Amino acid sequence: MDKNEILSKSREENVYGDEREKDVRLKRDAFSQWGLIILGIIIMVIKLMRTESPADIISILFCTSGLGFTYEGIKLRKKFIVACGIVFLLASIYFLYKFSVGLF
Repeated sequence: MDKNEILSKSREENVYGDEREKDVRLKRDAFSQWGLIILGIIIMVIKLMRTESPADIISILFCTSGLGFTYEGIKLRKKFIVACGIVFLLASIYFLYKFSVGLF
């Protein structure tokens, strides 16, 4: 391999950023996910204290988790993780339905 081939291959491999940038993005996503979960729990507690149904917040949390599990399971080709994601997505649909029925 000559210098140009090596540089070309390196550019192709790092089109989405170098290893540090990929790691930072991965940790950013995990950090924001935990922020969403904590905020969702706080809002659920407030809604429960006001005797309101937290079905909307629960639906959002299940949807976020379900999409994450489904994506991971598909990429890693692990049926159990895909199945867990589908269960979370079905739970999300159920709670969205409960929330919607409560509106009308």
